Amino acid sequence: MARPQHDIDELARMERSCRELAGQAAMLEERAGLLALAVNYRGTILDAQARNRFADTEQTPQTSGSFRPIATLP
Repeated sequence: MARPQHDIDELARMERSCRELAGQAAMLEERAGLLALAVNYRGTILDAQARNRFADTEQTPQTSGSFRPIATLP
C-alpha cells in the first residue's frame, strides 16, 4: 500500500474511534471535544486526498494545504 493511502486509512481509523468514543461519552465537554477531533481528522483526510489527486499538477492554495482545524485543544 502506498504511504499516502496508509496515512489516510490511519486518519480514518482515528476519526471512527473519536466518533465511537463521543457516542459513549458521559460529559458534554468530552463529547464535544471528541467530535471536534473527528471533524479535524476528516478535514485532514480530505486535504490529503486532494493533495494526492493533484500530485502531478501544479500545486495551488486550492489544491493543497487548505485545511485549517476548526478546533484546537489546550
